[in-house]
Amino acid sequence: MSQANQLIDTTTAEAYEKHMVPGMFAHWAELVVGLVAPKLGEHVLDVACGTGVGARVAARGVGPAGKVVGLDIDPGVVEVARKMAQGIRTPMEWHCASALKTPFDDATFDLCLCLQGLQFITDRQAGLAEIRRVLKPSGRLAASIWGPLEYNKGHYAVVQALEHQGVDASAAKRACSFANPEDIRETATRAGFSAIELRTEDGVSHFTSIQSFIDGMTLGSPSTRHAVALLPENGRDEFLKHVSALLEPHLANGELRYPMRTHVLLARS
Repeated sequence: MSQANQLIDTTTAEAYEKHMVPGMFAHWAELVVGLVAPKLGEHVLDVACGTGVGARVAARGVGPAGKVVGLDIDPGVVEVARKMAQGIRTPMEWHCASALKTPFDDATFDLCLCLQGLQFITDRQAGLAEIRRVLKPSGRLAASIWGPLEYNKGHYAVVQALEHQGVDASAAKRACSFANPEDIRETATRAGFSAIELRTEDGVSHFTSIQSFIDGMTLGSPSTRHAVALLPENGRDEFLKHVSALLEPHLANGELRYPMRTHVLLARS
């Protein structure tokens, strides 16, 4: 069977959209897109778009006269993003490709979003330079990047529970691996961006239950689920108990609310 005819596994992406988007990502997408304010008729690229929450928010700003394009290297999340965007009047496209080599011409977009994606790109400077290439002159970049692990209590709890059992938590730590503001600013400068503004925002992740959080992290998270998969079968119950104990102070009436910190990078090409 050819690759084109193979069914795309969307199990992980569906868990991401169900748990991680409302619990963790929707709030930040609204905040960052609001700061950069897409204008009617603009063309927007969402790099590392995941299941497209940022792209969907941007579509409201650019309207039917504009266009929003999402790009992600994971075919599962691209497929779910495509489904979630059905019925939106703004023209939308979805591409499965690397952020280091996008399939777009120079100077194509007015605005580029990269929401919690830069820390996962293997060469961050090259990824930012590629974004700058496809932006029009004076085009705008808006990126969000998680702050230090200790300020993101959900990821912190998962890492602590994994390392307590001697499991390599490197994959879970990647989400918070680009947390130094000086590094972010320097990388953007070297990639050729100007008018760089970097701000730090504190917010709250809100999951309907501890189980929703755990399902999101173990089934839908693009990073932590790989670390969790390293647990021995007889260690999963202990992992769940440890995570629940660490997050218990943030539970109220069965719902989980814990603090998160993110950096927001705004710049021009």
